[in-house]
Amino acid sequence: MNSTPRIGVVIPAFQDAEGLRRTLQAFQELPVKLRDSLEIAVVDGGSSDGTLSVVSEFMSLLTHVDSQADQGVYDAMNRGARQIQSPFVWFMGAGDVPQAPGLSKLLFRLSNHDEDAHACSVDAMSPREPGVPKQFVPHYDQSILWRNTIHHQGLVAPTNWIKQKPFSTDYKVLSDYAWILDQRNDGNRIHCHADLVLASVSSGGLSRQFDTNLYKEERRMKLGRVSNAVHLAHTFWLPCKWAFKQISKALSI
Repeated sequence: MNSTPRIGVVIPAFQDAEGLRRTLQAFQELPVKLRDSLEIAVVDGGSSDGTLSVVSEFMSLLTHVDSQADQGVYDAMNRGARQIQSPFVWFMGAGDVPQAPGLSKLLFRLSNHDEDAHACSVDAMSPREPGVPKQFVPHYDQSILWRNTIHHQGLVAPTNWIKQKPFSTDYKVLSDYAWILDQRNDGNRIHCHADLVLASVSSGGLSRQFDTNLYKEERRMKLGRVSNAVHLAHTFWLPCKWAFKQISKALSI
């Protein structure tokens, strides 16, 4: 395996020092050949909980550190991507953990598809919210028009895709989903590797709250990104998704 960094890892963080420590420790414990293939950036939103103290413990691991007030997680992800020099970029979150076997196999496959993106499976850590599966398996077909079937912790994309079309800061929760729909509409290819587990993702986060604001944002985000017929169908589809999550929550209690 070539030791030249192939993947830039961007880790946005804000007020989650312990989650960030868990993530950086997991990257530190990867085999040396895997670590040498990564260019790791921590992008902090100006935390006051000791996040930078955690960062200081892992300076030998990190290539870039950026800490300043920002417009939210997607602004941080864009800032991190601008610093990345590797041909591919991968967005993790504070608390998420890379999986060495999947990462190793993906690095081998990247050499055959340098111009395309790659989506892998991700496991959900416990405790999982009601209605959340144990594993998220990627799909880049018609199903993505109805629900987000590619999670950013499982997506490794050409860095220039992000630099040319950054994540929108107009959305609080679903900008990565919007970005994937834009790539699909632009005809860009994403190869799905359901057999590779790239990361385990922590529970919590805005996208796991499943409140009415989430589905309102989804409907607004999809306007112009899906056909008029599909968008009209979302008038009924989104309340059904919301109801399923509420029922799952009630049954878990």
